[in-house]
Amino acid sequence: MSKIYSYTFPNLILKTKFVDHKKYKKEILNLIKKSNDKAWVNKKDYFNDKLLKTDWSNSDNWERPWIKLKVNELYKELVNFSQYMGYQSIQLHKMWYQQYSYGDVHNWHTHDGNYTGTYYLEFDKNCSTTEFLYPNDLNKSFTVEVEEGDVLFFPCSLIHRSSVSKSKKTKSIISWNTDFDKIQNQFIHDRKEIEILKENK
Repeated sequence: MSKIYSYTFPNLILKTKFVDHKKYKKEILNLIKKSNDKAWVNKKDYFNDKLLKTDWSNSDNWERPWIKLKVNELYKELVNFSQYMGYQSIQLHKMWYQQYSYGDVHNWHTHDGNYTGTYYLEFDKNCSTTEFLYPNDLNKSFTVEVEEGDVLFFPCSLIHRSSVSKSKKTKSIISWNTDFDKIQNQFIHDRKEIEILKENK
């Protein structure tokens, strides 16, 4: 096999506060509680996943009560992320929630699409954050400091997980899969200077 050269550049991870968090948190959690969604266990391959409750299997159904309540507001936040990165908007393909109790875990995985992310709907200081592997050094991991109400937006290709929860309180997150839609016109032009990335030897 020929040698693989890596050209390191930042994988853009964005974070903001969901401005309507306090307004919607209680109502969203009540709708989730009333749903008939079940626990999730996946022992196939290396996953060893265990979740208190999720509606992942119904993630492309936009008629779920909690989705109808808040999808438009959260979509606006995701559009803000995409515009910040130079795109006109995004296409939202899937959205779902996951709940964790003490000892629950969602092992290493990736997502479909361009960008995904996590909205920390219910989260205390002992809950596990999203952990990422460095693309250029898979033996190292990192995380981003977050608190309840934060929204992370990151590339779907980043290998990530929610490690074993050590909180006795329920952790509730909302996640999604998106694709970008069209580049903003002001960025479609030639650059006077082009940086040449050299081989990392």
